[in-house]
Amino acid sequence: MRSQQLLVLSLAVAMAVLAAGDAEAQGNWRPGDFGSWRFFMGIFEPEANSQFWDEYFIDFTGSPSSFQDLVFGTDYLWRTSRNGGLLFGISFYEGKSTLAYQDWVDADGQDISHTSRLDLSDFTAAYVLRFGRGSLRPYVGGGAGLLWWQFREEGYFIDFTEDELPIYFANYRADGLTWEFFALAGLDFRLSHNWSFFFEGRYRWAEDELGDDFSGFGTIDLSGGQMVGGLSYNF
Repeated sequence: MRSQQLLVLSLAVAMAVLAAGDAEAQGNWRPGDFGSWRFFMGIFEPEANSQFWDEYFIDFTGSPSSFQDLVFGTDYLWRTSRNGGLLFGISFYEGKSTLAYQDWVDADGQDISHTSRLDLSDFTAAYVLRFGRGSLRPYVGGGAGLLWWQFREEGYFIDFTEDELPIYFANYRADGLTWEFFALAGLDFRLSHNWSFFFEGRYRWAEDELGDDFSGFGTIDLSGGQMVGGLSYNF
C-alpha cells in the first residue's frame, strides 16, 4: 500500500509539472479552448485475471464476458494549454450474471444457480494530451484514482460440509476501496467551438484483497477495459 501511495503522489506531481510546463497565455485562446464538461456511456468488461476468478469459473458457468455491462459517468477537462489539460471524472458500473454449478444439479436435474453482481464506482484524475486543431482531434492520457467496489452473490448453493449435500439459499457480499491506475486514448469530433462528440477507450489496473463473506478467498482482480462514447460541451 505504501508503494501505491508513493506512485500516486509521484503521478500527481508529474501531472502538475506537465500542466505548468504546458501552460500558454490564455489571451490567444478562442471559446471552446478553456475547458469541457463531458458525459459518456459505454461498455466495461472486467479482466477477471486472478486466482479467485480462475477458481470461480471452474466451479460455475460463465466467463469474464458474462459481466460485460453498461458503464456511464461524467468528467471535467481543465485545459492548461491548447493541447493539454487535467481531466477529473467519476464513473459507475454494475455487471451481473446468473451462474450455475458446472458439475452439479438438483434432484430434478435442474441447475443450481445464483446471481453474481460486481459494482464499481471511481473518482479519477488524469493528464490528457490532444493533437491537431481541426474537427478531428485524437488524444491520449493516463492517471490514477480511487475505486470503490462491491461483489455480491444471491441464490442457491450446495453445502459441501454436509454428507447429504443440502441446497440452501444465501446472500454473500464483500466490498472495499482501492487505488486504480489507467491509460486512455480517444477521438474528439468537433461540431462547433462549443460542442463535440467523442469516442474513448480506457484500460484500468486495480485489485484488492477480499474480505467480509469472502475472507480468505485471496485477491479480486478489478482490472478491465471500457469503450465509451459521449457528448462534450466546450467553453
